[in-house]
Amino acid sequence: MTVQASDKPDLATLLARADELRKDERRAVSARMVSVAGHLVGTPLNVIAGRAALIRSNPTPEAIEENVRRIEEQVERLALRIRRLIDYFGLAEPNIARQTVGEALDECQGLYAPIAEKNSISLSIAAGGLESLRIQGSVVSLVLTTLLSLGVRTTKAGHAITLQALERGPQSLVFELTLPGVDAPPKSFERLEPPEHGLRYDASVLETFWVCLGLARRVGGGLEVVGSEGTPGVVVRFECVHD
Repeated sequence: MTVQASDKPDLATLLARADELRKDERRAVSARMVSVAGHLVGTPLNVIAGRAALIRSNPTPEAIEENVRRIEEQVERLALRIRRLIDYFGLAEPNIARQTVGEALDECQGLYAPIAEKNSISLSIAAGGLESLRIQGSVVSLVLTTLLSLGVRTTKAGHAITLQALERGPQSLVFELTLPGVDAPPKSFERLEPPEHGLRYDASVLETFWVCLGLARRVGGGLEVVGSEGTPGVVVRFECVHD
């Protein structure tokens, strides 16, 4: 079938679809890695629990020595397998290609302004006079676009997302985003721990903040998420260094 020109999706639709696929891919990878980790530790932990039970039921010196030896073997095996997993699938050293603040924000504008407009969301991006400062472009762009992806996906029509660059101190820069459709995390997201029993929080949001925090720290920065006083949503502050 030949697709007529009038039937082809517009740029905003294509960008929105690509962004949705990017989010789905990230979720699929996370789900698979969690499954692998569960399988990795499940068997050794069962063996360790079984040996501990044998020590309790037969506390003779000979039995204790044998069961402790088996527990130590399982611990060593588990540590080795986890280390290999980290070494093989761990992030490579970040690309430190330099980019200006203006270039990074122009990229964000070009990618997400069409999606925001399509969803009737106001998107305001400002460099605050810091356009010429040079930053670690690849990591900064990845963090900012990941956060904007979260923003346009969760913000309701008629609301506004803002992104502005602020200078915090010598060689320290903060990108501050307001995301009106996101609730503040119920606890620290550093360890990617699920909320306490009875609390509900979107796993993809928690995952997004966790990934961005890790990226920020790899380039000497940080990520802070706080409730937005007087307005719905959160304020996200992504700190990084500049030349």
